[in-house]
Amino acid sequence: MPPIDFGATWRHVGTHRRYDVKRELWLCPDAPPSFSDAYRGARSEMITAGYSWTDRGTANGVLTPCWWGGGDPVDADALAAAIAPAIGKAASDRAERARLEEERIQAETARLAPLAAPIRADLAVIVAERPWMLGRHLTAARELLDLDSWSVWGMQDAERHVRNARGNAERAAERLGRTPPAVWFAKAADEGIRAAACDACQHLSSLDEDWASDRNSIGWSQATCWTGHLLSERTKLDQGEAAHALALLHGHRKQLPDPLCLILFGELPSRRRRSAPADAPTLAL
Repeated sequence: MPPIDFGATWRHVGTHRRYDVKRELWLCPDAPPSFSDAYRGARSEMITAGYSWTDRGTANGVLTPCWWGGGDPVDADALAAAIAPAIGKAASDRAERARLEEERIQAETARLAPLAAPIRADLAVIVAERPWMLGRHLTAARELLDLDSWSVWGMQDAERHVRNARGNAERAAERLGRTPPAVWFAKAADEGIRAAACDACQHLSSLDEDWASDRNSIGWSQATCWTGHLLSERTKLDQGEAAHALALLHGHRKQLPDPLCLILFGELPSRRRRSAPADAPTLAL
């Protein structure tokens, strides 16, 4: 067995030739940092004691800490005394680097705090009030808000989420500002149709818990998600908005309750929609 195990498990892998001499080879794939510290700081003593690195006896040919047994007897106490300063210095250096890194992080956090505050506030409002604007990035945004402070990269990531979310809402609003299809615009002249279209949009949005990130035929699609959710925030629709809503709803009519389908389109779909989740809210007509 190796004279010093460095607190790790060593595995005997048989006899291998080293410098034209057959020696017993021991490997330690999970060697702790102290092994590398000792090898760097007391290399001569380690090599003399039989320690080294090798790819022999390994399955993937990766260099692994090893010990070659069967050589001259090793004074374990003398070896431990020789490597102790190297291990101690390496540990001290790591502690100092960690301290300096912690100081750097604290200084960066203090510097970024006033810059991050408005971004955090904007992101918090979006997550709480209009999560559909974030879509599939909602989870990442929530994780950012759970952090007490942000690094530069975290702040930039949060700012990107806010910018993209607002862009999604702006594109939806722009779509509603376009000239709607004439056939749906004429149909939306009826106040009852407009009210039913508003109810239908809210119904689909209540089913759309993944914001079209999963193709499950429930809720809005990726093509209709942002505009559909924007429409569902309305308490009532004007003729143009209702016309756009009808165009969107027609593609999702299989998910609508029968009464809404009859009001909006005068007939039921040839195939009924996929069943909604058991806990989905019901629509009061």
